[in-house]
Amino acid sequence: MQTEIPPTAGLALIWQDFIHHKNLRLGDEIAKLLQIPTPAETCSGTVAFILSLEVLYELKPNKNQIIVPAWTCPLVILAIEKIGLIPKICDLNINALTLDPLSLQQLINDSTLAIVITHYGGLVNSFQNCEILAREYDCFLIEDSAQAMGAFNKNQSVGLRGDIGFFSLAFGKGLTSAEGGLAFSKHPEIHLRIHQKASQLPTINKWEIQRCIELWGYYFFYRPQFLSYFYGQQLRKNLQKNDEISAVGDNFSLDDIPIHSLGKWRSKVAAKASIRLTDYWNFLREQAETRIKQLQLISYLYVFEAQENTHATFPFLIILVDHPMRCQKILDDLWQSGLGITKLFVRAIPEYPNLTHLNYKTPNAQDFASRCFTITNTHWLSNEIFQHILQTLKKHESF
Repeated sequence: MQTEIPPTAGLALIWQDFIHHKNLRLGDEIAKLLQIPTPAETCSGTVAFILSLEVLYELKPNKNQIIVPAWTCPLVILAIEKIGLIPKICDLNINALTLDPLSLQQLINDSTLAIVITHYGGLVNSFQNCEILAREYDCFLIEDSAQAMGAFNKNQSVGLRGDIGFFSLAFGKGLTSAEGGLAFSKHPEIHLRIHQKASQLPTINKWEIQRCIELWGYYFFYRPQFLSYFYGQQLRKNLQKNDEISAVGDNFSLDDIPIHSLGKWRSKVAAKASIRLTDYWNFLREQAETRIKQLQLISYLYVFEAQENTHATFPFLIILVDHPMRCQKILDDLWQSGLGITKLFVRAIPEYPNLTHLNYKTPNAQDFASRCFTITNTHWLSNEIFQHILQTLKKHESF
């Protein structure tokens, strides 16, 4: 069986993470690490988002619309709809991860409860004029930092500029507890309300047992010699059926959002592992910066990098190709190779089959999705293998 390099730089667990963690609390460790208020713990980043929305809706019950980017995880939309709120889909700027100001201006109104700013791939995204609009329309800003724990803007963690921030502890996001989420706010009242809601989450033994087994599985099998069996084989089967949505795991439904507490044992394992995060992020940053420079020499590629005065964590590199057909040819060569090449979100939100009821025109996001792919930044992607990827990409310059 071929080896399979993971598509993201998840922090592998070591045996020491499972011992001597009795006095550790995940929220406290992350608060110290990032200099944020002690976050509330939930069973997933999606549930952290749901609790955040519920808190804000209680504060402004006359507002029920949430503006989200058109290129994001479908679970974001399902989370909004699960609690009866209304998603409003905002297009992206051309060739960018930022919200299109014209689209945003057309969507925002007196019913807007929150604008979601998404930090993609460990990068700090720009707020543009969102803060001005939030003040004008008396709405909140939520920082979707699911992929960006450890990212900083001017020595301040993501999540602290907006009204609420949340992280995901899903597999591949970096630190994991076999699913988990953290939510926090710089505003004491909102922060307290988030904690109160998190404390009321039920314990569901079925889910907790399953997640504990998955965490042990992650410890034993999250390495290239096993990932073909647990990830690569199914990826290739789906791609051979031209089912890109299933290939990247974006085929979600409302049933895919269980709501329960984060088990204490899993929380403590993650707390112990978090002690290694600073060194890990530094390694990922240095590796990414070196490899981005090499990728930038390829004329038809645009590589998203950290902006001035920000620090990124780079679980993977986000690449934009100049033409959809060239991007597809690259993916034809590399997506099934087991070298950590994939797509982040394969469609713009209105193009997912279970979200077609969201009848929004988002041409920039659709174009972006058709031309974007990612390269893993895991330590398992050796320089030798990265050079092989580079040579394959250079081969496509004659498109």
